[in-house]
Amino acid sequence: MKLEPGMLIKTNYSGPYRIVKIKRGCTCPSYVDSINSTNPKPQPPHIHLECTDPDGSDHFCLGYFCEETLKSLWKTCCGNKEELDYDWIEILDNDTPIQLSLF
Repeated sequence: MKLEPGMLIKTNYSGPYRIVKIKRGCTCPSYVDSINSTNPKPQPPHIHLECTDPDGSDHFCLGYFCEETLKSLWKTCCGNKEELDYDWIEILDNDTPIQLSLF
């Protein structure tokens, strides 16, 4: 299922969140590479999400996830994992109807 604004999601380590905006096809370098390198290499195409709490309060950003797999580009220790592993996004049932795109 394609992510759309209005959807409720959570990650393996936090959430739930409501998607407000999606930036698709980004190839920006990793944050660490952009700090440590004068010519950082681009990352594979990924998405960045602007989100809020389900009630619209607060503001959160999630990034560097592959939209096809909903997994992160890199392995992390987030969510108290005992070993490095990929993070993931889980789509939750919506509490209100949302308008999905047809294309």
